[in-house]
Amino acid sequence: MSVAGEGSAGRAGARAERVARLLSVGVCVMLVLLLGRIAQLKADPGARLDASLDARVSHQSLDGARGELRDRRGRVLSTTRFGYRVIVDPEAAGPRADEVIVSLSEALSLSPGEVGGRLMNALIENDRRRELLAKPEAQPSQSLLSSIRQRLGLEQTTPTAQVVNVAHDESPEDEAGEAPKRLIRYLPMGGELTLEQGEMVRALNLPGVWLERRPIREYAGGADVAPIVGKVGLADRSLDQTGLIGAERTLDKSLQARDGRAAYMRDAWGRPLWIEQGAWQNASAGESVRLSIDLELQRIATEELRKGVEAADAAGGRLVMLDPRSGEVLAMVDILRDVPGAKAYPWLVKDEATGKWVTPEGQTPLDPHERTRYLVERPDPGRQIHPALGRNRCVEDLYEPGSTFKPFVWSVAMEKGLLGDHEIIENHANHYVTQCGRAVEDVTHRNELTWDDVLKYSSNVGMAHLSERLSFAQLHEGVVRFGFGSRTGVGLSGESTGIVTPMSRWSKYSQTYVAIGHEIGVTPIQMVRAFSCFARNGELSGTMPRVALVAGDGDAAIAGLTERVLQPEVALRARSAMVGVAERLDEKIEQLHLSEAPKYSMFGKSGTAQIPCVPPPGLRRPAGTSGYFQNQYNSSFIAGAPFDAPRIVVLCVIDDPGPGRIRIRQHYGSYVAGPVVRRVVERSLAYMGVEPDMPDGEQAVVAQGD
Repeated sequence: MSVAGEGSAGRAGARAERVARLLSVGVCVMLVLLLGRIAQLKADPGARLDASLDARVSHQSLDGARGELRDRRGRVLSTTRFGYRVIVDPEAAGPRADEVIVSLSEALSLSPGEVGGRLMNALIENDRRRELLAKPEAQPSQSLLSSIRQRLGLEQTTPTAQVVNVAHDESPEDEAGEAPKRLIRYLPMGGELTLEQGEMVRALNLPGVWLERRPIREYAGGADVAPIVGKVGLADRSLDQTGLIGAERTLDKSLQARDGRAAYMRDAWGRPLWIEQGAWQNASAGESVRLSIDLELQRIATEELRKGVEAADAAGGRLVMLDPRSGEVLAMVDILRDVPGAKAYPWLVKDEATGKWVTPEGQTPLDPHERTRYLVERPDPGRQIHPALGRNRCVEDLYEPGSTFKPFVWSVAMEKGLLGDHEIIENHANHYVTQCGRAVEDVTHRNELTWDDVLKYSSNVGMAHLSERLSFAQLHEGVVRFGFGSRTGVGLSGESTGIVTPMSRWSKYSQTYVAIGHEIGVTPIQMVRAFSCFARNGELSGTMPRVALVAGDGDAAIAGLTERVLQPEVALRARSAMVGVAERLDEKIEQLHLSEAPKYSMFGKSGTAQIPCVPPPGLRRPAGTSGYFQNQYNSSFIAGAPFDAPRIVVLCVIDDPGPGRIRIRQHYGSYVAGPVVRRVVERSLAYMGVEPDMPDGEQAVVAQGD
């Protein structure tokens, strides 16, 4: 090759190298400028671009699971899982309505008529609303309040038809003077989907049809604990679960989940591109709460109470079990039963024309000579819908406690030093007329009684003497001191305060009646809390625990107490006197072959009281009738066990034992409620691992009495 050729080639190579360098520099400069521009737009995109950027950013809520409710041993009572249901946008699905109807009915196992009916009704309603919204007069004038709400972001501002998610179940009627409703774009179709149904709907790829992920609350505890656990609903058309009733409502703040949130950039076709740093916030599950209820104890109580209600041919029954050391509710059962042949009470209604109180047309007037069994329980329609929606009568419905109230009054008088240790009450005639002129007598007559015998044998005569030694103020203060007339704070909605006659209306009649458990209304939860003062040992004896529905932590829970209601020695003496009541109960149970020989000692008290005949609002009792249903009773028994170191207090109320029991005089608390309590005590303490303290078959043979 010539020298000239070589020089020409070298110059060409040098030029190529310079061009390459210049191109490289140019590209780098362009990239730097591009990155700079991106940074500038990122920092300050400007009004026009900012609007476009916002339109490309999507936000998605990340659902958090509501906390679980568990029993005291950690068994799940209620929990949340996520499922799917079909949502249809009628406007998007309308052009292919036939295809949507046929395909969805097949996928959801619904009839085409059901799917088509809902979709076509929504389309027709949308046409009606569209016409109304197109009229000038349909546009509402903007008031000052509306303007303020819009500025605060509380109101949408669109001059034409608004497209929003609105449940189709709303009433289509427009209120006079209001703007017409917006178009329906959110139409739930069917219930929760199975996995197979969900996959089938996804594969159909129908227009205006999508799957909505939603929380589903499952109640693993079942119907036995439903009135305690309660129920949740969806708040304000959202998918956030909120407690409506029971523990779900009381503990809602702790159980609530905190939803997360994600913001991501989309491309022009709506596909996700990226997520900015810090634009993802994880969801947080709600706190799981352990209730004091024990599922197995609840099952035992339910089984035995149901057996007792059936055996007594009763209208219902209630049972509450409490740990007297901690105040924790271990079981709470409420049963209602349809009573064959019972009739509605013939209340009088006011005739608006004459102003007189008359028997409603079609009803038979009250015949005072007829022994009719009337319906005594208030209607509870919610219970028919779901067990959790009924009244929890253990905390809501009152009853007169009868003789189960005597230990409280007896203890007040004993603490005041009004009952002599060696005093004998003479009762040869088994008849005593009180200072208010009321004659009282005992079910079982005894000529002589000590004050311990008055409690042991449930003597009305002895209690009448006792009440006359107390002043009005002393007895009234004693009743209130035990918490009657105030809520326990158990944490269940609808709890009643009970009824205690106020001091301003307290009379000599009150003095006698309250002493034997009448003229006072209590709830079962109030009774077990108050009775727990007899079932606590050491310095805690004579104190009432704070009632709890949430499980505590060992010694810390046991140490919790409210004010002292009795001196320890008085509480222990009352406990000793009530051992005889339990012994007589066991003797009856053995004679009637209602249970096996007991293995655990207990102390308790029976009670029987007529059911108050209280007219519903707007109604009245027939003239000359009693304030009580004749021959209809609430019979109860309350006990603590074992005697030396009580672990449970159990109250059973049998509502309205049947006429057959009354005819043979076996409607008393010791006959119908006592055996239920004894069986519950035996099974519960064995389950709890408590060592038996009575040799097999050992029974105390004592005299009969109620």
